[in-house]
Amino acid sequence: MRVLVWATHLQTDILAVAAYLDRSPDVDLLIVTPGAEVFLREPYARLKPFSAPVLDRDDPATHDRVMAFRADIAVADNHVPPRGYAPRLFYMWHGLGWKARSRLDLHVFYHQVQQLTGVDPRTPNSSFLAQCYGPTDQEWRVSNWGLPHSACAPVGMAFSDLLLQPPYSKQDIASEFRIDVMRRKTVALAITWHYAGIFARQPKFGRLAGSISSWHAYQNDLRFLRRTIELVQKRGANLLICLHDRHRYDPRFLEMVYSVAGESDMVEIRFKSEHPDNLADLLVADVMISNLSSFISYFYVLGRPAIHILPAQGDVVERATMLFSRFRMNMRVRTGSAWMLDPRDVGGSVATSGDEALQQLKAALHEPSFEEKATAWLRRHVPLVDGKAAERAHHFLRQMAGGKDHHELSQFSSG
Repeated sequence: MRVLVWATHLQTDILAVAAYLDRSPDVDLLIVTPGAEVFLREPYARLKPFSAPVLDRDDPATHDRVMAFRADIAVADNHVPPRGYAPRLFYMWHGLGWKARSRLDLHVFYHQVQQLTGVDPRTPNSSFLAQCYGPTDQEWRVSNWGLPHSACAPVGMAFSDLLLQPPYSKQDIASEFRIDVMRRKTVALAITWHYAGIFARQPKFGRLAGSISSWHAYQNDLRFLRRTIELVQKRGANLLICLHDRHRYDPRFLEMVYSVAGESDMVEIRFKSEHPDNLADLLVADVMISNLSSFISYFYVLGRPAIHILPAQGDVVERATMLFSRFRMNMRVRTGSAWMLDPRDVGGSVATSGDEALQQLKAALHEPSFEEKATAWLRRHVPLVDGKAAERAHHFLRQMAGGKDHHELSQFSSG
């Protein structure tokens, strides 16, 4: 079975599946990812090197190598490979989050899958499968996306395999960080780019009002960051600011973050595009705060305190989006269509203001007591956290390669 891994970033679920396939004697593997050289310098690549080739997606020579490889199946997350790279597609995600995908995104997704496989993914067929974490997102793929049940593969959270049995220890990677992760507790602040800042705001209509609203939002973020740094310093802890790709954020927001972070040697900033092995970030973090980044749902597996900053309440949510992964713009989304999961359905505490988040951070640093909430959330939404998710993905790939019907395996169960 010849498998092409077409990764947006070689991390989280697709990393776990690629690692399992790399060890599978029945798989011939080729991995393509942006910034391959960056990944190969990361802890995972050095300590657990792949035997399969890892090619850079932006290298002009990659196209010919992929075409010559003649993959049976492509495994991709987010970005679908170009037409001709594989006749079948196994589609994965960047974590089980709360945000619903827009109708425009879905339209593009349907078109790209059909361009690759020749079949609309909403039609039952043996050329397309979508990873599902559990019954909640599986039902969403069926009811909201229009995928048939037979296209939903009950894999679970493949990244949890690596979290349950990490390929390296905190001590192994301590030198990767500027902050002292061995002698101090570390608070990870995972900021999604979708709200154009830390605290989402209630949209104010009108071009000028939107500009003023944006300025005030960053002032709120600035105050919160300063107070968070003051708190972690008093507690003798670190602040690790975990960000997505650099280009996805408003330059004014990044300027604000850097201006604050530069004031302390107990603060470090890491971008996914520059440090794709974010397993390291999870393993060194003792507490995580996030404005509903899906990254925090991986943190639940570790059973450590998770604090969720909720978006502004109201009929409309303002979000940042990227067109063609290049052009950033703000969109207004009605609350009823904005969420796949209820934003209050989380595996930890919830905060609607900076004051609430800081109070919960104090409690988490003093006496963590969040493990039960994380466990309960996983039981509801990711029932198969058993260290065998990548093995299940391999099984479904074998089914696809054989052209077999996988409908009978398209439901979640604990067995």
